Amino acid sequence: MKNLKKTLAMISSVVMAGSMFAACGNDTTPATDSAADTTTAAADAAADDTAAADDAAADDTAAADDTAAADTAADGDKLTVLCWNTDDIDPMLALFCEKTGHSKDEFNVKSFGCGGGEAAENYDAYLADASNDADIMFVEADWALKYINDDDATKPLSDIGFTDADYADLYDYTLEIGKSTSGVQKGLSWQAAAGGFCYREDLAEKYLNVTTPDDFQALVSDWDKFVDTAAKVKDASNGGTALTSTMGGVWQVFSAARKTPWVVDNKLQLDDECKKFIDLAKSMYDNGYVVKDLAQWSTDWYAAGQTDSTMGYFVSTWGFGNSILTQAAGGEGGATYGKWKVVVGPQPFYWGGTWATVATRCNNPELAKEFISFFTSDADTARAYAESKGEFVSNKKAMEGILADGTYAGEGVLGGQNQFEVLNDVAAQIDMAGGITEYDSTIKQAFNDAVTQYCQGAYDSVDATIDGFVDKVAGSLPELDYSDFE
Repeated sequence: MKNLKKTLAMISSVVMAGSMFAACGNDTTPATDSAADTTTAAADAAADDTAAADDAAADDTAAADDTAAADTAADGDKLTVLCWNTDDIDPMLALFCEKTGHSKDEFNVKSFGCGGGEAAENYDAYLADASNDADIMFVEADWALKYINDDDATKPLSDIGFTDADYADLYDYTLEIGKSTSGVQKGLSWQAAAGGFCYREDLAEKYLNVTTPDDFQALVSDWDKFVDTAAKVKDASNGGTALTSTMGGVWQVFSAARKTPWVVDNKLQLDDECKKFIDLAKSMYDNGYVVKDLAQWSTDWYAAGQTDSTMGYFVSTWGFGNSILTQAAGGEGGATYGKWKVVVGPQPFYWGGTWATVATRCNNPELAKEFISFFTSDADTARAYAESKGEFVSNKKAMEGILADGTYAGEGVLGGQNQFEVLNDVAAQIDMAGGITEYDSTIKQAFNDAVTQYCQGAYDSVDATIDGFVDKVAGSLPELDYSDFE
């Protein structure tokens, strides 16, 4: 990879120059920023802005009005929860206080009014001041290890009274993501963020002559069938309807299916699932099986669900409400509200999810344990949250109870289908043991950017796309070993 050596040489020279300037007391741009800008400029200029948006975390839709909560002063007498927005913590606190008798006055929510992707930067600035209170920190899977591996930031859950018995009923993959690389349990998620493929049942009947989720699943049960069905939809609609809205959603499925971590022994890795995705993405883009140049999380992306331009979206458990599907349907009473169904799709996957970790500086351990347990290890209260929020939770007993009694009717956008029945099949198949690294957020975004640029014509081959990807990562993470790509 000829550009890689230039990139690494450039990084080295910029680091040296930066050190010299620093010695003279001058302000300098960080070396990694300069290198990243230089190595990606050519490809980025040719690509559409949709590249960066396609792999954005779902919480990047957070509105700036959360800033009011961010201004709340830290109070050491209260349980301080750090989060990027209040989408989760508000309903959690409402239910917790309702069921336990605690008051919201016992909590201090430190929301930064940003998307999940910007949370770490805000956390770092906040935690840099040792006088700032922090008890619980919400983290996302892609960057959780940044804090879970840092003993100065988070402490083992055992330090506040958790034991192995508390984890017995939780989905294994949620436990794996909450462990440090040395195997210490530092975080628990209340979500099992299993996902599925949501499709318009009226368009499926019109273009594919199928009327049930089982019949539709048979048409998309693997990627070959998914592509074949996309071709049928395109032909039947005279090119007016694409099977799925963006390649960003497809990428979430592929990224969860990787068998090799992004980094092993400090070396960047690119496994077969990633290479398959490059070919699939290009084919689907060129053939019009996906809506071209539609940025995930954009207004147009949501609006597509209210027209016939797309038949489907890949959605995680948190996405059946306004985060994705309900908003895409136009809200309750919207143009396509109630016309959607969900199936497993080509392969099981998870997408996102939030983990609760305990800050090392936590000074309210009893309430911290009670709060985290309420949504995770306690099956009864975890079930109450699942039913009130419509999210598939990480406690298997809670979900088994909901499915057994059949009282939960499902999200209204699905027109009477219970999404938990589908997600239950998916959650049992997710395996992320050893698959998470602290670099995942940066590397996943770089890969999706490169593939998007390839689809749009910025790269002329798969090899060039991989070159561009490696250069992007090397610009951001020069500390990694790229010898396998030279």
